[in-house]
Amino acid sequence: MTDTVHSKTLKQMLDNNLNLILLDVRDNNKFLMGSISHANAPTKNVPYLSMKEADKLFDDETEKQMENAQIVTICTTGNKAQKAAALLRENGFKATALLGGLTAWDEENRDNE
Repeated sequence: MTDTVHSKTLKQMLDNNLNLILLDVRDNNKFLMGSISHANAPTKNVPYLSMKEADKLFDDETEKQMENAQIVTICTTGNKAQKAAALLRENGFKATALLGGLTAWDEENRDNE
């Protein structure tokens, strides 16, 4: 998997029910205002700053869920998501970032409605 994924490709991956976990790396208050929601993939919120500063990226239960999944990191524009995906890959996870973030996702999906 590449370092980034386009929103159209992510939509196809979600629709094909691949083993994905969406990881929103924005602050909790931004996450609560809305993120990507899809029946085929859970969306978790772990802010990038927390991941970067923590001794351990995830609690044991979350780590177990993520170890065999493809993680797609999400933020508003894609910048923090790319940093978070790189950090995850450095720690042995399969991670890629949503290119253009939620801005691109919203634009792509609005155009297809």
